[in-house]
Amino acid sequence: MSAPANYKQVLNHFNQMPNDIKEYFPSFPALVQHYPWDVSISYVFSRIEAGKHSVIYCGIVKRHWTDATLTRELIDKDHMSRGRFRELFKTVFAKTIKKELLDKLSEAEAIRDRVAHGKPRSDAEARKALIDIFDFAKGFNDFVEQEGGFRPFGDLRGFKGRKETLPKETTRWVLIGMGIPAKAEEE
Repeated sequence: MSAPANYKQVLNHFNQMPNDIKEYFPSFPALVQHYPWDVSISYVFSRIEAGKHSVIYCGIVKRHWTDATLTRELIDKDHMSRGRFRELFKTVFAKTIKKELLDKLSEAEAIRDRVAHGKPRSDAEARKALIDIFDFAKGFNDFVEQEGGFRPFGDLRGFKGRKETLPKETTRWVLIGMGIPAKAEEE
């Protein structure tokens, strides 16, 4: 999709997203209407980063039956760079993220980086980045639901089900086997 012409088109695209996406980004409509593009981009990417951590956490707890408290603690200690997220996703789900989803994410991240580092970007690039990130969130939700049985950009209540979890000692070994937290983070 080409860059939307104005904030109304961006907002219209957002309003066409599934309810779980709209509920995951509740402040977006007000931000995009009343603040500069950089504010909306910063907000959306803070939510995307939270979703990346959630998908790894939920995937480990649901698919590998680990203790939720210890898993959360060690995931929070892991410095999850973009490459690290993709690596962990493949480890947890035994699948790579679809290329078309990664392309959308990467394009939007390039604009996010310009915003975060105070570099110039056009309004058209900002609007396109927001469209791309919402398309990524929708596609990623669908992909993870198919592969993992939950939607990371949404309400995660009950994601795990009623499975019995592993003891903390075993959980620690499972997470170490997955490389969590990364070696550099343990010291």
